[in-house]
Amino acid sequence: MANRHKDFNELVASQFEDLEFSQIYIMNLINKEGLPLDEALKETVKSMGLQNFANKAEISIQYVSDFVNSRKKLSTDTIDKYLQKVFNLKIKISVEAA
Repeated sequence: MANRHKDFNELVASQFEDLEFSQIYIMNLINKEGLPLDEALKETVKSMGLQNFANKAEISIQYVSDFVNSRKKLSTDTIDKYLQKVFNLKIKISVEAA
């Protein structure tokens, strides 16, 4: 059964090679599941694989691991930079009347 789990994780991670899949995945976590931006990014990174994200973002695996394991908090600007670089997405902040 351990092999099935590893194979499943590899299958899921391979889907993140499709940019559209990646974009939809993270946007659904935010817009449909209601996760905060940083938590949605953490879940997405875990699903795609820390090394894969680190390679695409051009940062160290340790930096990614520290973020995913809540040892490092990223600023909104840093998250926006990685969203653009890895997923071709950008943060849009709006203010509305209550």
